Amino acid sequence: MDAVTKEKLKLAQRFKKENKIDEAEEIYREFWEKTPEGFSEFDKTSFSWLLYNKYIKNNDDLDEITENAELITEVKKQQNQSKDSKYPCPYTLTVLKVLELLNKNNDFEEVVMWAEKINPDYLSEKASDFNGRKYPSNKEKYYSQLTKALLKLDDIDTCYELSKEALELEELTDDTWFNWRLAKCTNELGEYDEAIDYLKKMIAKKPDWYMKAEIANSYYFKGDFENSLNYAIDAVLTPAPSESKVNVYSLIADLIEDEYPEEALKHRYLEYSIRLNKEWNIDDRLTEEIENAGLDTENTQYWKIEKELKGFWNDLKYKNQEIQYGIISKILPHGKAGFIQAEDGKSYYFKKYEFKGSNDELHEMTSVSFYLEEGFDKAKNEVKMNAVNIHTI
Repeated sequence: MDAVTKEKLKLAQRFKKENKIDEAEEIYREFWEKTPEGFSEFDKTSFSWLLYNKYIKNNDDLDEITENAELITEVKKQQNQSKDSKYPCPYTLTVLKVLELLNKNNDFEEVVMWAEKINPDYLSEKASDFNGRKYPSNKEKYYSQLTKALLKLDDIDTCYELSKEALELEELTDDTWFNWRLAKCTNELGEYDEAIDYLKKMIAKKPDWYMKAEIANSYYFKGDFENSLNYAIDAVLTPAPSESKVNVYSLIADLIEDEYPEEALKHRYLEYSIRLNKEWNIDDRLTEEIENAGLDTENTQYWKIEKELKGFWNDLKYKNQEIQYGIISKILPHGKAGFIQAEDGKSYYFKKYEFKGSNDELHEMTSVSFYLEEGFDKAKNEVKMNAVNIHTI
């Protein structure tokens, strides 16, 4: 390296220390284009961090980010942080940010291409700790972004393999989405029992409607229509926007058609009305069925149809369960939950929204009827039976 270049790079370093970022960047870019071989490791690191902090860290402009990310991955090599993650790596942080934004932008093929720039063996498995909360390691972030894209691209085998690897990480902060992707993969592979196992692990901790819906699908394809219906009913009764459950309504219609033909038609009408309201595609056979039934084909008020069906869903959910009796023994200080002392001598936890009486009746010593449903005790990390659908008596 000639003396002029050396002095210029020293000037760039000084500008950077003085927070004259534009001036420092101009020098770095000029000499990187002309004599990249003249850059020391210190210069490469300094230039990379400048680019990262200016164009990557707090930016959401995908085009600007990817343009500068290309340069960063050209200037700086990925550091091996598998043993020591004390010092952050601009290369790694940049690529992980690109993967995240590409996924948000649904550019899944680009995610896979950018992921190839990362050597996962160089990534740290150590989760970070901030204010008592654990944040995922770089390796967990890498697996999370890549498996998400692979599932969207229907690369089932690779998604399955990498999701399994992710679950073996030493400091995994959240296994939910990896189990979810494994469940989706095994469903696609026709391994329905395995899919159900993954989903049940998740649903105990995170009983969201879409997980219940996925279990319903697994049981349906397995040919276990009774369990399929039970989980489908649970899914539609779990709070979430009605339009997101349109496929579950269709599944329920298929499952109850023989025993409850009128209610099956009402489920198809609910699906039709939602699709019409949202201007989504409507299958010709569905349109024909609604027309033949003499129903209003212009009805977009799907919430009215849903309201009519809620009683039916509750009847189906609890028809084969034994009703329980007891008294409210405790209301927790925050008022959002409590315990019921049942006639069998056991105590059951409940959440306030499961209490169907008035607020004036929600107090200790109130006599109630209720049903039981599996829940997850986070404090004890175990499945327990909770009280649900609680009524005063």
